[in-house]
Amino acid sequence: MEILWDHLTPTEWQSRLDASGHWGMRQAWGYGAAMQRYGAHVARALIIEEGRALALAQLVQRRRLRLISQGPVWLEILDAAQKARILRHLAHRIGATVATPDAPLAGWGMMPLITAKTHAIWRIDRPETDLRKALHGKWRNRLLRAEEEVRPSLLKDDKSLEYLIAQEAAQRAHRGYRNLPGKMAVQWQGGRLVIGWRKAGAVQAGMVFLVHGVSASYHLGWASPLARAGFAHGPMLWQAALALRRLGVRWLDLGEVNTQSGASLARFKLGTGAEAMPLGATCLVLPFP
Repeated sequence: MEILWDHLTPTEWQSRLDASGHWGMRQAWGYGAAMQRYGAHVARALIIEEGRALALAQLVQRRRLRLISQGPVWLEILDAAQKARILRHLAHRIGATVATPDAPLAGWGMMPLITAKTHAIWRIDRPETDLRKALHGKWRNRLLRAEEEVRPSLLKDDKSLEYLIAQEAAQRAHRGYRNLPGKMAVQWQGGRLVIGWRKAGAVQAGMVFLVHGVSASYHLGWASPLARAGFAHGPMLWQAALALRRLGVRWLDLGEVNTQSGASLARFKLGTGAEAMPLGATCLVLPFP
């Protein structure tokens, strides 16, 4: 097995990722570039064996801790033992390697640290009528009522984006949840989509999505009391999905689904018809002997 470090150009990296199907944002080149701006060291690996490209992995390192999040991205169909062996080879460097594979993975050398999470992945590259029919009945009915009042539009000016970032930061501080830095959206490499709803002369709600190849991920959202009362997030998410679809996006990652601590939010995400897809547990990876 051979590991080629920092061997691919951004275009080559992107091409191989897109050919693999759906993949997580944290393996996007733009995510690594963003982490470098926040002071991390980033290394990108292409794993080769017998002339075949088996996997890609982006490692984000701070001091002696390396993280492989939503990865590696598998370029061929491999069994669990092969995947674990690749991770153990990647861990054969000074310091500790912690991986959160994009699917459940166990085996020798994989020591679970954090229970696996589940993400809602919405396949949006279907005709609009099919997407509408796939909405859960209650979700679709609420959307229909909300659309009478809420008419979202794409927000393309920097001032609106900065406003949403600031509002979400205040919301985050108030509610006590954690998220990626909102400012990541300002210089994201790969494209973004910002959608919002204006009423009474002001932005009442908005969502920001980061595009990475044929996939996109929900980044942040905010709604005023007026918007929350009117189910404004329904029309915004629906129109965002249609706009992303026109950009060639096939999969939309709506983020974590937690039916215990966030049951109402989980119902909102899965009400779109999105599939609940489990990630692997976060593991300490022991290096290959």
